[in-house]
Amino acid sequence: MKNFKLFALVLCLVMLVSSAAMADMTPGTYTGVATGMFDGLTVEVTVSATAIEDIKVTSHNETAPGWPALEKLPAAIVAAQSIAVDAVSGATRSSEGVVKAVTAALEAAGADIAAFSKPVESAPVVAPDYFPVMGSFEVPATWDESYDVVVVVGGFAGLAAAYGAVENGSSVVLVEKLSTTGGNSAINGGQYASYTSKVAAELQKKFDLVPDTAEKHIEDTMNGGDQMSNIKLVREMVYASPEYFNILLDNGLVIRDTLARPGGHYGYRTYVTENQVGSDITNLQLEILKKTSAIIELETKMVEIYRTRDEANKVVGIRVATADGYKTIEAKKGVILATGGFSSNVQMRETQVPYLNADLPTTNIKAASTGEGIYLAQAIGANTTQMSNIQRYPWADPNTGILDKYAVWPFTGPSYGVIYVDWQGNRYVNEGDRRDVCANAAANSGFISTYCIFTEDVVSPFAYHNEIEEGVASGRVLKADTLAELADKINAFAIKGQYPAVQAANLEATVAAHNSYIDSMKDPDFGKVMAKTMVKIENGPYYALPQFPSVHHTMGGLVINTRTEVVDIYGNVIPGLYAAGEVTGGIHGTNRLGSNADADACGIGYVSGIVVSTGEIPAFIPAE
Repeated sequence: MKNFKLFALVLCLVMLVSSAAMADMTPGTYTGVATGMFDGLTVEVTVSATAIEDIKVTSHNETAPGWPALEKLPAAIVAAQSIAVDAVSGATRSSEGVVKAVTAALEAAGADIAAFSKPVESAPVVAPDYFPVMGSFEVPATWDESYDVVVVVGGFAGLAAAYGAVENGSSVVLVEKLSTTGGNSAINGGQYASYTSKVAAELQKKFDLVPDTAEKHIEDTMNGGDQMSNIKLVREMVYASPEYFNILLDNGLVIRDTLARPGGHYGYRTYVTENQVGSDITNLQLEILKKTSAIIELETKMVEIYRTRDEANKVVGIRVATADGYKTIEAKKGVILATGGFSSNVQMRETQVPYLNADLPTTNIKAASTGEGIYLAQAIGANTTQMSNIQRYPWADPNTGILDKYAVWPFTGPSYGVIYVDWQGNRYVNEGDRRDVCANAAANSGFISTYCIFTEDVVSPFAYHNEIEEGVASGRVLKADTLAELADKINAFAIKGQYPAVQAANLEATVAAHNSYIDSMKDPDFGKVMAKTMVKIENGPYYALPQFPSVHHTMGGLVINTRTEVVDIYGNVIPGLYAAGEVTGGIHGTNRLGSNADADACGIGYVSGIVVSTGEIPAFIPAE
């Protein structure tokens, strides 16, 4: 009771002091002038000895956005007896001007400004931070199957993710809509970028190459994507790539005796598989996975992702279609989407880039790169990024648009001395430049095909004699004993019913000039970085490989963080949903450097499996 009386006494004294401060005002009407959005905001403030009685805005130069502040703020200050009222939304500068002008008038009246600056309780916000809950309207009460981790689609990323998860103690199922695993990864060119590996030092010593670094790989990737890549994801890709590549080598991956530097890379970091095809990797990945407890379900297509609409709001499983009907699969730890890109989905790509219409072929398996993984994730709120960044492969077969094994040679060859010429026999681009630069230059060359020129000596590090002869026998590779004869062979070879007009003199001059650039180590025409690994085109027979851009890789996709968690449209993680590989966006920016696809899909796919299984980013990704 005594404490209560003491508190009451103190409160009365505070109120008396406050009233005394207010009572110092001289009653009357006072003018205050201040600057809001513009000069000249004038108010008249009428006060009694203890209170603000009225406020009027008498003149101003404010524009329409600020008018609500002039209308609402005077009454709010009078009602609260405080200048510490909230600014009117959308009229901040005008609100500040009113407060300054009223303050000036109160000071003229002799008020203690602190007495009129007491905090004011903010008005309730209409729908504070309200965002509709995103998720499935129906979630199974019971499941047909249940696993810790569900991986969707078995290309590079999916197979690596499944392995990472099962090796870290999770029960795993991999569902694949096709009749076999591999998908577009299997028809990839078999080129894997890794700044180091267990065989790197040996190859660097053999070919007298400067050792590569993670920092340089990160830098090249960022530059290749015009600094539009998420550098944290690029960093993760670069450090994860050799970790998984060494797993492949430990399990018997056979690579060719070379270390390449394709366009856009400025370090020798690209390994070439035995048959220069992605199935060298995906077949091995499948063998490795089959030795574990992971379950593989083929011809099983995901048709829905289940996300609860409760407080957890998490992904708990998927619905799939099979030959026997639909079934549901629970994912107790998470679902990993590795569904690939959308280059075969004409409507989807044309929505992003209108000129990539149905007239343009794609290098991809049409049944694989359809984009439904992105659609289904968007249906439960997933965000996407950089969807209009769609890459064309500059060296596909111009008659079919296919990326066959021969189309890999122009990609691998710039640091070995191959040159590209147009339909008249002239170089048209820096062969060592980025894919988008090479593709655009080819598209602007004036004909529906360009040509990669080489000899067997030039391509011997990555193309065997029998492979060249097979290409000649199939009609895909053109062969001649002289450059003049090669020009005639090129001119007689129809590309979609049309013929080029390569001038023998032009082709001979082009080759001679490039040979001299190898000697001088300078390319005055296009600024290509010359290399001591380059071989002159001087001893026949001579070869030409027709090439032209085809829709290839979609760099945009789902937004993920370094834990490979998918992020929703509000910027929040979708619990239980992860993604890796071409279904994601943000890693390659505007342009993907060749051989980074394997590094991205395999490396980050492996990381994803580990994170979902253990909850932690693996130790081989160093802390920043």
